[in-house]
Amino acid sequence: MFRFALLAALALGAPARADWPQWRGPNRDGAAPDAPKAWPKELTREWRVEVGEGHSGPVAVGGRAFVLARAGDEEVLRCLELATGKEVWAQKLKTDAELDGAVGWHGKTPKSTPCVADGRVYTLSINGVVSCHDAGTGKVVWRKSFEKRFPKTWPLYGSATSPIVYDGLVAVWVGGHDKGALVAWDAKTGDEKWALPIDGPGYTSPVLVELAGTKQLVTQSQKLLLGVDPKTGKALWQQKFATGYDQNSVTPVVANGLLIYSGYERGLFAGKLTKSGAALKLEGAWDVREHPFYMSSPVVAGKRIVGLSSAGGGTLVAVDAEDGGVLWKQAGVSKEYAALVRAGDRVLVQTAAGKVLVFDPAADKFAPLAEYAVADAPLWAHPALVGDVLLVKDKAHLTAWRAK
Repeated sequence: MFRFALLAALALGAPARADWPQWRGPNRDGAAPDAPKAWPKELTREWRVEVGEGHSGPVAVGGRAFVLARAGDEEVLRCLELATGKEVWAQKLKTDAELDGAVGWHGKTPKSTPCVADGRVYTLSINGVVSCHDAGTGKVVWRKSFEKRFPKTWPLYGSATSPIVYDGLVAVWVGGHDKGALVAWDAKTGDEKWALPIDGPGYTSPVLVELAGTKQLVTQSQKLLLGVDPKTGKALWQQKFATGYDQNSVTPVVANGLLIYSGYERGLFAGKLTKSGAALKLEGAWDVREHPFYMSSPVVAGKRIVGLSSAGGGTLVAVDAEDGGVLWKQAGVSKEYAALVRAGDRVLVQTAAGKVLVFDPAADKFAPLAEYAVADAPLWAHPALVGDVLLVKDKAHLTAWRAK
């Protein structure tokens, strides 16, 4: 009873050490705050629940899991007990969006991952509606839509960028192709604090980092890579970064003091942010043109960057963070998409074909230490590692696997 009460209290308060409260974990870099000391021969399936379709990743705070998915003509945000999968509450929102035909079978299902902070859950629907929910009850605290503000309220392939909460604010890209804005609201009241109407939204998510002694939101819009003052929304620096079909979709990371970014058919880049007076400038440090990342965001493991290159139809690579040297590469691990999680000194790669492989990123070559079949349906949602529990969202189900 005490444990249950403690978990319930945590669900309404600040994230605990092992929580996975937002896109790619606590620091939005794919690194788990806590991880199993050893990986067993097999994972134990704790529960499996049908939650609806979509590529929005699960999150977990204080013993509760949250997942956003589509059922019929509605998006449903569900709160589940992490221990059992039992539904605590569900909140529905009717949504519709006409997307570019290239989306194909992925459909108009949600792709933005919720963010849980200070007893609230923040979501972005496929058609660009921002909602704030009470984490304990699911009740809508405030909601924003943008039909009167932008010609389109979602980009070509649907809204996919994930909200970020910091310093009492929540920020996310809104709007549509060629015309949108990065907007921040008071996280509690929904009062708008600033907006940067600089470009259309990309499909990547903002990260809060410190570079050149300056705290900033780094993000990719439709055609730009830029740093933004998190308090005022002022663009601190920017450079053109456009890809074919306007599909910037790789969340940047910081490694060795360098900003690592990539894009469809562009290559992998490292930039060093320099400061001269008040001016900030991103200068190229190295690039690996033959290994562009596409939709899959990399992780930093020690002095290495590990990610899925689109070269050769899908090649897992380890790159030296200092000079961009390719340390090893392995084709055939996953095609089109993979999600990576750094768990201590190991890295997990979740493949689109329903497997999770555990490996040592510091090894001389890719050599899986464990391999698990975790789904019999496509995996396009980022998993969440919560202590020794791995939450996996396939096309229509959420499954909890335990490493024990």
